[in-house]
Amino acid sequence: MSYLVIARKYRPQKFSDITAQEHVTRTLRNAIRTGRIAHGYIFSGSRGVGKTTAARILAKGLNCEKILKDEAYRETVSEPCGECESCRDFDAGSSLNISEFDAASNNSVDDIRALRENVRYAPQKGRYKVYIIDEFHMLSNAAFNAFLKTLEEPPSHAVFIFATTELNKVPPTIASRCQKFNFKRISVLDIQERLAEICAAEAINIDVDSLTLIARKADGAMRDAQSLLDQVISFFLSTENEKIEYTNVAALLGDIDDEHFFAVTDSIKEKNHAKVLELSRYIFDNGFDTLDFLARLVEHFRNFLLVKNLRSSKLIERTEAAKKRYEAEADTFSAEELMRFIDVVNQAEKDIRFFREPQLRFELALLKLLHADVSSGDTEARLSEFDQRLKAIETEIKKKTSR
Repeated sequence: MSYLVIARKYRPQKFSDITAQEHVTRTLRNAIRTGRIAHGYIFSGSRGVGKTTAARILAKGLNCEKILKDEAYRETVSEPCGECESCRDFDAGSSLNISEFDAASNNSVDDIRALRENVRYAPQKGRYKVYIIDEFHMLSNAAFNAFLKTLEEPPSHAVFIFATTELNKVPPTIASRCQKFNFKRISVLDIQERLAEICAAEAINIDVDSLTLIARKADGAMRDAQSLLDQVISFFLSTENEKIEYTNVAALLGDIDDEHFFAVTDSIKEKNHAKVLELSRYIFDNGFDTLDFLARLVEHFRNFLLVKNLRSSKLIERTEAAKKRYEAEADTFSAEELMRFIDVVNQAEKDIRFFREPQLRFELALLKLLHADVSSGDTEARLSEFDQRLKAIETEIKKKTSR
């Protein structure tokens, strides 16, 4: 029996099902309701935010028989019905009025010429022939030029929907002839709520912290979040009704627990050199990416800054336990100290890429944080002295490695 992955099983079938893109879906529904249909649309945004899904729903709605014939339905609903012959053909992949292809593999001028020839013919059923072109920015310059005339004087029955992750690569002559919609990254909360709905429908017992982690790892992409959820479910559900818990999910996804970042700030507060060196050893022994750790460490310091300025953790995308800890420890460091810590880590991120001994560079960065506070004494002088000692150590290591 074939398994349908979550990202496909729960792919939105209506505009109202698309998460966090109301500025796009409302405009498209109004266009269908009023009949103000453009001949060219560009849907831009990062991966997995619903561009192609919205394009497919729009294409489906433009030829929906109920929308075309039932004025009351068109006025009040403005969504593809999913029940008429046109909608059923589309769902079955047999619609002759909707063509979908990938410009990444069909990007030559010959491909566009073939499309131009096809555009001339009116649809046998329905009102529009809709062409969905994914990764539109990957067309060649010659292909863009060949397409320009068609966009300038398109047949009345043709609608083009272009999806791209890099709008800046689309020539202005093309972009200016289309309506442009920018799809935004989806918030952690919106992704978490959608994953919770899916888990409820699938009878999956999973805690909220796990869903928050999956949503955060997805980096604003709903499709990525659903793929990660699929992976988590496949790994942990060995027995029926087994609960999926945060610690196990973090281990599976290779996520560094928040406790390790709090260990850094605890070490800074205590001036505990041994603790940060032990943490460094843990990061390397477990194969974590040091650059990823440093990026997360910057975010950790940023979270403290947010709490200090807002007196609230509402903008922090972490577990509830972590949020409470940020609130409790927000006054441990001043804003000036936190910004200095961020500068130290940012510099380490730049240096570590070109350093022969990345582990040493990583350890030095953590040790430098212990001396980067501004709470006492002549800070600049102390940091200058510490920098000189670090450079001396680096020079000595380079000499040894070059022998």
